[in-house]
Amino acid sequence: MFNRMNIKKFYLLIVIVLVGHNAMTMQPSDTLVNDSVKAWKFTSLNMLTINQIAFVNWSTGGESSLSAKVSTEYDLEYKKDNFIFDHKGKLAFGLVGYISTRIEKTDDIIDLMWAVSHKTSEKWNLSALLTFKSQFANGYKYPNDTSLISAFMAPGYFNISSGFNYKPNNRFQIYLSPVAGKLTLVQNQDLANKGAYGVKKATIDSVGNVIVKGENLLSEMGIKLLTSYKHKIMKNIDLRTTLNLYNNYTDPIKSNRWNIDIDWDTRIVFTINKVFSSVFYLHLKYDHNTNIPTYKIIEGENIMVSDSPKLQLKESFGLSFSYKI
Repeated sequence: MFNRMNIKKFYLLIVIVLVGHNAMTMQPSDTLVNDSVKAWKFTSLNMLTINQIAFVNWSTGGESSLSAKVSTEYDLEYKKDNFIFDHKGKLAFGLVGYISTRIEKTDDIIDLMWAVSHKTSEKWNLSALLTFKSQFANGYKYPNDTSLISAFMAPGYFNISSGFNYKPNNRFQIYLSPVAGKLTLVQNQDLANKGAYGVKKATIDSVGNVIVKGENLLSEMGIKLLTSYKHKIMKNIDLRTTLNLYNNYTDPIKSNRWNIDIDWDTRIVFTINKVFSSVFYLHLKYDHNTNIPTYKIIEGENIMVSDSPKLQLKESFGLSFSYKI
């Protein structure tokens, strides 16, 4: 039988063995923290752009204005073994004020993406994507600030898809989903009643009264192709471009099933120093569910004569205060 001294030695031996085993099989705590930190990667570009122009007794005319735009683009990525989580965001809001007359919105973007991927080979991933696009504030048909054409969640776009992602390098990738669901929400009832952004418009009687309200949701199923490319053209010039194509092959009108919606944006940043950058931005869109009105001057009045899908273009170029992470 063990006496007290032998029992103490036995317990001490067990403690030594357990501690030694843990030391051999477990990594130090600081190593674990470092591995966790390395798995996460975050980058962002934050900009403030200001533009001012003034006219005083200018013989050829002009209107004094002050404009400002705040924007951020960020990318949060987590990689662990064959699992990849990626969250990208693009947010922007800009205003221009014409001195003592009116204020107009110049830019308004909410563009978010979440992706979960499983790495199947060096260049191929199985991926599932969720994207959301909308705007922060009401938009009007300027200079008429009473004619509402958009609002928060009017439209709001959700796209849910799964497919294959090919990424041969860190600059280029292409994602293809044969099963991509697209939801278009128009939460403003006045716009929904007009059938804006493709939703079913309201039923109206002969005197203009709404009999059946317009629908607030349009659901589609189709194929999605998303490509992105980024490249440092020169030491101080960065290019990033993204092309998004969508085809609704379940459109109830068969002749529309070959239609392809296009969303293509390109950004080039010319870095001057750590504080200042010059940024060129170009955005092209073509959406078969978005009708753009055509106006003509008839007897001195600007009258809408038709509306149909058209190529939409937005371009900007300016000097910005920038901060990179």
